[in-house]
Amino acid sequence: MGITVSEILSFLSYALYYLFYPLVTILKWILIALGWILAPLLHLTHYLLHACLWPFRILAKFETLYIIFGVATVVGAVTGLILHLSSSLVLTTLNLDAVDKEHGQTIASYRAEKRKKQRQGVNQALPRLGPHRTRDRSLQGQYTDWLEMDGGQGGKGLQSTTILEENDDSEQDL
Repeated sequence: MGITVSEILSFLSYALYYLFYPLVTILKWILIALGWILAPLLHLTHYLLHACLWPFRILAKFETLYIIFGVATVVGAVTGLILHLSSSLVLTTLNLDAVDKEHGQTIASYRAEKRKKQRQGVNQALPRLGPHRTRDRSLQGQYTDWLEMDGGQGGKGLQSTTILEENDDSEQDL
């Protein structure tokens, strides 16, 4: 009868257990002492981490909104891209973006030039006022008679008119 492998393993396990038992016990007591000494620091660290992570807990409540707005952004970008590509395809297919050979302009440049001319016409039609510009005296000569007549108000102005009030009896007829 020889020694079996299970007996050898059993003997080794007992030997290692009693060999490392004092070491494990000392490490256990050291960890207990460190836990007791560092307890205030551990609590302080816990509360600091709790305070630092507070904004992320608030933002987590809006997770649904982030998802909805993100999907809406993607859908909008894809839709805009499809519309841009389809409109540019239609423009090139119908030859609407070609340069006019007679004038050498595109439709957009023609419209921009037309708007510029309209703005210049409006600016020329506006009266010139301000200290650095001269006033147009020809208009003042045309309205001199009207300005001289009763101070330009045609009598006493609003004070010469009477405001009539309605009688309460007029409601009885209805």
